[in-house]
Amino acid sequence: MPFLLKHYFDPDWDPSKLKPEEQADGSVDHHELNFVQSVAAGDVIAEWIPLDESSSEIDERFVSDDKVFPAGRGTGLKRNFPDKLYAAVNGYACYKEGIILVRETLTVRADIDYRTGNIEFVGNITIEGSVRGGFSILGEDVKVVGQVEGVLIEARNNLDCRGGVKGGKTAHLEAGNDIKLAFCEYATVVASNDVLVKGALMHSNVYAGRRLAVGGRLTGGNICAYEYIYVGEQLGGGMDTDTSLVLGYDPSLLHADKKYNERIKIVHADIASFEKILNKGEEFRAEYRPKLESARKELKLLMALKVKLWEGIYATERLGECKVLVPGVVKPGVEISIGSAYLKVDDFLEDVFFYYENDEVKIGTSTGKIKR
Repeated sequence: MPFLLKHYFDPDWDPSKLKPEEQADGSVDHHELNFVQSVAAGDVIAEWIPLDESSSEIDERFVSDDKVFPAGRGTGLKRNFPDKLYAAVNGYACYKEGIILVRETLTVRADIDYRTGNIEFVGNITIEGSVRGGFSILGEDVKVVGQVEGVLIEARNNLDCRGGVKGGKTAHLEAGNDIKLAFCEYATVVASNDVLVKGALMHSNVYAGRRLAVGGRLTGGNICAYEYIYVGEQLGGGMDTDTSLVLGYDPSLLHADKKYNERIKIVHADIASFEKILNKGEEFRAEYRPKLESARKELKLLMALKVKLWEGIYATERLGECKVLVPGVVKPGVEISIGSAYLKVDDFLEDVFFYYENDEVKIGTSTGKIKR
């Protein structure tokens, strides 16, 4: 009796022949090409069924009298269901030399652009090219060999950008554990644990759940780290460059506060716009009065949420171990907050560290040297 091997993945998957996803209105989204289909451990990936039960066109390549799976690494069988082949690990299913595999790491040997679309994968991702602006990546461990532009990258575990980041003020990089960057410009970086930058960190917003270490210069931006900041060469860019460091509070909550502030700014602008239109005449009242009331209600809610959030932020205060260490130069204009204590650097310093003591940010130095 002949049987058909039914696949629950595309047996002819070819990442070089992708098509945009069609929307409900008939348009296509060139960012969504369904580059890879994830499978979870325990999912059925193939099944032998009687040939006469197949409702689709018969592919003779997968017809056989013997129900023997071409099973390879990452697949498994269950004794009670011998006609089904299962994924043994999280990953993606594919054929290689006639054998079905489930691979835990997705390797993309190209740039992430309109030829690949966005990438969302259950396992680890390695991008051997660059990630072009406007695209997104979601994976477990994510490694990018080339350069990262203005993109969204979310790693459930670690993120490693070996070619550096030129974020163009739109890049958002987030990881559930550590982030490692060759260098970083104009990006938002959020890590639950440590952020490590080999070279320069410039004009970026960073939220490090534990520590931030920068091997080169740190100039511009708002930096939040729970415990510790290290800057090897230079902290600050002078009085014309705003560089702010905040330590001692949970950075994830500070990041949430930043999002609230961004939304509040938008709602304030909406309220001003609606009021201006309503002042033009009664004919606009029916359309814009409800919009104004809705915006005012949202603003009131956001302000209440901010109050609650800051109660939570103050509850996370942990100041005794906080430190900023700079073996190199600190330029005037740098603002450092540890908890509620605040210091604005007003002179050139070299080989110093900043710490919290008696409600103040104090300066320590190993050489006693102050550059004028």
